[in-house]
Amino acid sequence: MSRKKKSLAALGAAIAEHEKLNNSAPTSAVQQLVEAFLSTSNPAKRAKRIAEIKSRAEGLNAMLEENSGLITAEIEQALYRAATGYTVVEHKTKYVNGIKTVETVEKNIAPSQAAIEFYLINKKPADYSRTGGVSGESEGRVEEILEAIKNG
Repeated sequence: MSRKKKSLAALGAAIAEHEKLNNSAPTSAVQQLVEAFLSTSNPAKRAKRIAEIKSRAEGLNAMLEENSGLITAEIEQALYRAATGYTVVEHKTKYVNGIKTVETVEKNIAPSQAAIEFYLINKKPADYSRTGGVSGESEGRVEEILEAIKNG
């Protein structure tokens, strides 16, 4: 292999690795925060995971503080998506001998049991609860998530 081809291949590999490291999931940072809140039951691990997401998402703290109404709507949408499942399309870029190829992969994300329970218990507490009766905890749950995310 010529020196030029080796350099191109090395450059292609470096670019692919950089894109792989910097390519966040196709979901928004808010979606990731909601998923972290729902999927992590240990408060210390949850706080650590939220802090990691916040550190990767530039300007997220300022956005959370300035747009609480918008964030509430986004959290509700993210919760709904997590409860019903969704489809994401990923584009994987590969460099082989300096030639760029893009592969498109469609992934179906299954509904989250925790999101389904959370949604139903808090939206219809008279019909759904973990104890078999009325949960009585529907008020303030979205605010609790927001507060946990802010204080991460």
